[in-house]
Amino acid sequence: MHVATSNICPGQAPIAVNGRIEVAFDRFLLPYCVTRQTFFLKDKSGNEVAGLAGGVYQVAYDPVDRIVTILNAQLADGQAYELDIATPASPSDPNGLRAIDGATLAPAAPVTCAPSLTKAALTFVAMASAAPPAAPPTVDFCKDIMPIFVGKCLTGACHGPGPPPSGRAQGLLLDTAADVASTAVGLVAHEANTGARAAAEPPGRIFGVDMPIVDPGSGAPTSGDPGNSWLLYKMLMAVPSAASAADAGSNGPSFHSIVAQPLSDAERAALSNLIPGREMPYPTLVGAPLSQNSLALSVDDLHHVSQWIAQSRPVGTPLVPSTCP
Repeated sequence: MHVATSNICPGQAPIAVNGRIEVAFDRFLLPYCVTRQTFFLKDKSGNEVAGLAGGVYQVAYDPVDRIVTILNAQLADGQAYELDIATPASPSDPNGLRAIDGATLAPAAPVTCAPSLTKAALTFVAMASAAPPAAPPTVDFCKDIMPIFVGKCLTGACHGPGPPPSGRAQGLLLDTAADVASTAVGLVAHEANTGARAAAEPPGRIFGVDMPIVDPGSGAPTSGDPGNSWLLYKMLMAVPSAASAADAGSNGPSFHSIVAQPLSDAERAALSNLIPGREMPYPTLVGAPLSQNSLALSVDDLHHVSQWIAQSRPVGTPLVPSTCP
């Protein structure tokens, strides 16, 4: 596993003091590892950087682009910082960064964007004069997400309201907002329910065990976790379709400041080794290659679903509204 690119690679311009630090990887990450202990942001004295308003900085993960984002770090004008990426000390070490299959960062030159480095660390400078980051787009469930579910997931023996085998596959209904809320949000995926209880669990040391279909998150401010959402990984198993005409009026191809490399066939195969069943949406031609799934989501669609889950919302606000107009 390697760092593919970052907005704090050596030689790049300083980031804004209110900027977001983004690091892209070539592999799917084990969600359990995406923590402040793994992505340790420190100042030039080696002290952990504080978060805004007396809090702590946040670490978020987008599995579509395999990008980790450091948010709300309290950076000072003209100061130098370092982001260390911890690696496991041994095969049994539960700490440090791993891919979904347990692979670790390459021991030699792990940072592809800075091949001269001998450890997984990136140094950068924050400047008040640097261009501030663009605000992530707001994704509206009714306008941006329901059309994807209705257009892609209700055909054939899938997730419509009809009785099995013409609908309700895996008990998941995606035909209305109320059905999405009651059958997807916070509920363990049938295929992922390999743990001790029939209940969704936080990310663990083994990828996918009791993973919720959609993880709505908790706490304040509230935001969901796309990296711990089974629905998104099922969609990522298919090769994305070409962008549609509707994508031209969307919120944009990505909410990141860096461009991640496309998901490789090898990594898609690694995912399929850990995710039972077929890719979603279910292909109309069952025997066709993954690249010929006419119902597969576009990359824009995948970005929308990921950002919908990840975006902050006021405490008490549900991830899915009770109804759509």
